[in-house]
Amino acid sequence: MTTLLLIRHGIAEDPRPGQRDMDRALTEEGWLRTRAAMKGLVALGQVPTRGFNSPYRRAAETMTCLQEAAGAFPMETSLELVPGGHPPQADLWLRGLVAEAGAADVLALISHQPFLSDLIFHLTGRDMDVKKASCTVIQWAGNAWRFERQYQPSELRA
Repeated sequence: MTTLLLIRHGIAEDPRPGQRDMDRALTEEGWLRTRAAMKGLVALGQVPTRGFNSPYRRAAETMTCLQEAAGAFPMETSLELVPGGHPPQADLWLRGLVAEAGAADVLALISHQPFLSDLIFHLTGRDMDVKKASCTVIQWAGNAWRFERQYQPSELRA
């Protein structure tokens, strides 16, 4: 079964006047906590074989933390993962990825709120609180998505 790791970006800087939202970076604390959470995720056996992140800087920096923890894996930027994304459209995109993936593949997707909560609800029917640097694990069960578990950031950093 192909596994999805739905990860919310780490703690980002507050918006500054004139700054585009997509240019907000992880804070120093965000880098530290996100690195620790991604190391914990990998230590729990959740090792991506491929990754996708939104084009927003904080998502790309979170992907950097995941690659530091897991080692290099192919990754790309996807407009499907922007904060205002559409879960039904993302579901179709994900089904296409799963059709190309192997059964043992683990796809890491790094995105934002409220999109991730909406996507999780669309895929699984579960209403989840998605914290920064958390990971929700979902598997493709051949014809439907199946919720596996959610790792809170504090669990991952422990």
